[in-house]
Amino acid sequence: MFQTIRTQEGQAKAAQLRSTATPAGRGLLARLLAITVLPVMAVGLFVALLLGAQRMSALRAVDDSLAGTVARILATTLDVSDLSQVAAQLQAAVTAENVAFVDVRPAGDSLRFFRSKSPETDWALRAAYDAAEAADPGDHRFVFDDRRAELYRQAAQQVQDPAVRERLNRVAAAMTPGERVYQVVRVGVYENRQGQRLVRLPGDAAPAGPLIFELGVGVNNAVIERLLGRQQWLVVGACLLAALLAAGLAWRATGRIVRPIVQLTRAADRLSLGELGEPVSLALAGRSITELSELAQALDRLRTSLALAMSRLRPHPGALKSGPVPPGGRRDP
Repeated sequence: MFQTIRTQEGQAKAAQLRSTATPAGRGLLARLLAITVLPVMAVGLFVALLLGAQRMSALRAVDDSLAGTVARILATTLDVSDLSQVAAQLQAAVTAENVAFVDVRPAGDSLRFFRSKSPETDWALRAAYDAAEAADPGDHRFVFDDRRAELYRQAAQQVQDPAVRERLNRVAAAMTPGERVYQVVRVGVYENRQGQRLVRLPGDAAPAGPLIFELGVGVNNAVIERLLGRQQWLVVGACLLAALLAAGLAWRATGRIVRPIVQLTRAADRLSLGELGEPVSLALAGRSITELSELAQALDRLRTSLALAMSRLRPHPGALKSGPVPPGGRRDP
């Protein structure tokens, strides 16, 4: 009876050990994966946050450089005395993807030129630009709340001519309302005695010679912002790909360590329960780690030694058949 109870207790303990061996191995594997994957993810998140923090400054620097380049080109080539040439050059300038508008103000009482990507609505954009410049002449950031589509629809409702109404509605449909942010560079163009043009940037002293015209160039950073945003997502995607690659390599590398340890743990549990009939070996595909193989061999030698010791401790079958020795040391024949 006591032997039966002991056997049942041993079987229950064996089942408990088998149930806890696999979760322990999985926990070790999860910790090893976390050690390899989390640093890669942390670096990727840090780079993404750093790019996001530098995004606005990079946009402003690129916009200033682009607007300054366009302003220098127009300042050296624009002839304000030829109206047809001015219109053609301004139209060519605003066809660039990032250039939103160009404002040319000749010296004296000459005609002002203002051209944007939508010539039909230059009046609304120019009025907002003049108001922003009057409010803060030194501000190079122009925020325009574009409601031109709404104004054109209101005007179309008041027009009786169907052709004009259709044209106004068509112009309104081509516009996208919303807030637009432009970076503006204003320069002054002078001419010296030798006939050379000199460009005065904001904050510079006025060069020698009369002022020919003032030039303002506004650029839209939507395209550049999309490019920087795409670059930021590319960095995040590359970090995620690196994390997945690191996870795969870590899974393969740590699996070669965790699985043998789990097998050896189960073998040691069997030895502690007295199950000495099954040899201790590592059933792994490919090459196994030398130290773990030596540990498996040591456990198998321990199993053999325990089996021999247990066989010596067991009573001999002949002794069991002869029975107990009576008092006096003599047996009955």
